[in-house]
Amino acid sequence: MRSKVCPRRRVAQRGGGRGAFSSAPVLRVETKQGPRDSAPVRHFDAVSKTPVSKVVESFRYTSFQSRNLAKCLDVLIEMLTDPARPVVFMGLAGAMVPAGMRKVVRDMIKFSVVDVLVSTGANLFHDLHEALGFRHYVGSAQVDDIMLEKMDVDRIFDTYAWDEEFVQTDRWLVEFTDRLEPRLYSSREFLHILGEQLSDDESILKTAAEMDVPVFCPALSDSSIGIALTAYRLKRFKAEKRALIIDPILDNLEILEIKQRAAKTAALYVGGGVPKNYIQQVTPMADIVSRRLEGHAYAVQITTDDPKWGGLSGCTLEESQSWGKLTSEARHATVYVDATIGLPLLFKALVERRSEWQARQPLALSSPAVV
Repeated sequence: MRSKVCPRRRVAQRGGGRGAFSSAPVLRVETKQGPRDSAPVRHFDAVSKTPVSKVVESFRYTSFQSRNLAKCLDVLIEMLTDPARPVVFMGLAGAMVPAGMRKVVRDMIKFSVVDVLVSTGANLFHDLHEALGFRHYVGSAQVDDIMLEKMDVDRIFDTYAWDEEFVQTDRWLVEFTDRLEPRLYSSREFLHILGEQLSDDESILKTAAEMDVPVFCPALSDSSIGIALTAYRLKRFKAEKRALIIDPILDNLEILEIKQRAAKTAALYVGGGVPKNYIQQVTPMADIVSRRLEGHAYAVQITTDDPKWGGLSGCTLEESQSWGKLTSEARHATVYVDATIGLPLLFKALVERRSEWQARQPLALSSPAVV
């Protein structure tokens, strides 16, 4: 939790340019073993020409999670080549952007593999942070965290970021929000407008806005975006001005409208949590408002959660069929692997087999007509 308001500049920097981290080719951190230089995180590039698809396909004849990875690829290919053109909902949890998966998610949107993104606020904040010129850095989980706190360096497992730059991104968000009309917004509309303001072509939010891909964040308050919006609300309150309000129930109506428009839908879950459950709950929600809709026809899940504890961040895919969240005939597969391994491998394999599904056309869904 970031509570520092007077950051202390104790990080050795090199280079010049925009943003403290974005300008530095290395970040020097004092460790118990002495000074250590940390290079910037490099986002995995699934569009490069190194072959992976044949490796993943060969896993059909292996066992355990390698075979499950191949099954996931098979389901994804079926999903993308289905002539009914399913609308693909992607649930994005975990710290995937700081972990170097930003370009993977961005390219999945750009290539129309993903039609609707439901994300944690953290991933979207970190995407914005890099869009503003800041960076995340390769670090270590074996480090003196008290020393990092004194240096004003935040740790995300084995990745570092400079807290002062997070504060700068917070302040940018406050100023951006302060310029918007003080009215009711869904998180989808707010994030679409935010994406339109960005100039970084590698940004998830910018690409989603350009491609008319809706981005929902049902737990927006549980993130640094929510922290910035809190600061904005207090600023408007003290100035006795009206403030915009982000209505999560409006999100429900909008995502329900997207589901209702679609002849067929599919789901890709990276991790679990709120994004997964939010996509799962669309069909039961339709039942409650007297709109009978079928569950998702396809589902792929990348997770490290263990079903025997009763959670799996919202249930196994088989369990979801008992709720009608997936159809009884749904094609689905789950691979129990770190998403920073599973997602880039699967998307890289998809890119190499793009000739099979490149005719898939993008959709324009960013402004659902809620009725």
